Amino acid sequence: MTLNQIQNAPTMPPAGELKSLSLIVLTNFFPAAHRAVRYAAELAAPLGAQLVLLHVREVSVLDGELLDQPSQERDGELLMAVQALADEVYVPTSIELVPDLQLSTAAALLHRYTPAVFVLGQAAEVEQDAPVSQAVLDVLRSGEFPLLIVPEAYRGPAVPTHALVAADGDPFRLEHPGPALQLLKQLEPRLTVATVSAAAEDAVCATALRQVHSAGLAATACHTDVEAIRHQSPVGGLLQAVAQTPADLLVLIARRHSFLSALFHRSVTSRLLRTCPVPMLLLPAAD
Repeated sequence: MTLNQIQNAPTMPPAGELKSLSLIVLTNFFPAAHRAVRYAAELAAPLGAQLVLLHVREVSVLDGELLDQPSQERDGELLMAVQALADEVYVPTSIELVPDLQLSTAAALLHRYTPAVFVLGQAAEVEQDAPVSQAVLDVLRSGEFPLLIVPEAYRGPAVPTHALVAADGDPFRLEHPGPALQLLKQLEPRLTVATVSAAAEDAVCATALRQVHSAGLAATACHTDVEAIRHQSPVGGLLQAVAQTPADLLVLIARRHSFLSALFHRSVTSRLLRTCPVPMLLLPAAD
């Protein structure tokens, strides 16, 4: 186990060096974060991936108890608490303690580890949400970082076998897709491309399937098909698609200029996060 505290921007690995997969898990001491750690460990084990447990110091539930202690002693107590989480998993694990969660912090971690995803637990109850959750959603809306959101109540397999990809037929190109596509390729799930519109059209389905192929997502699957969902709401349509397929992973393309762009408004995103019964993989697109 290693501990890294971000001070300056980390150096990049040597050119041409192939890094193993890594998953950065945002941790705190709430049940949703514990669920995310367990899910990420179960996902990482068969892939030979490493975990990075990321703890944001300023939002720790231990802060009230440790506030009067010197900073070095407080960090030591936090490290021990996060290490206790790491001791529960049986995959290679590192720990990162950061003072706050900003875009620059996430970018530094992205360069240091080249993670396939950032993993976040979604609390089952609104009042159980930790403050870090909103900070992570702000990072998500930047459209720069891949994010895997795990519902606290999810009890399905950690290694997905059927992924549902939301698409609307508009062209897209994934932003720095390498590690995320490598993750999906190693999982090799069945892929269903779902289109959501008020009037389902064959042409939209065909175009959406073609765009998913062009982006490289279809190449990660053992089989690909398409399904049209007739619904006025993108959120309602996606929830309907999840309900009528055996999907155990919902894949969203994080674009701000599309039919699905409504998903990334604060209130609508919150609704989807709180109601989707399966983990969601959000992949940033280059608009």
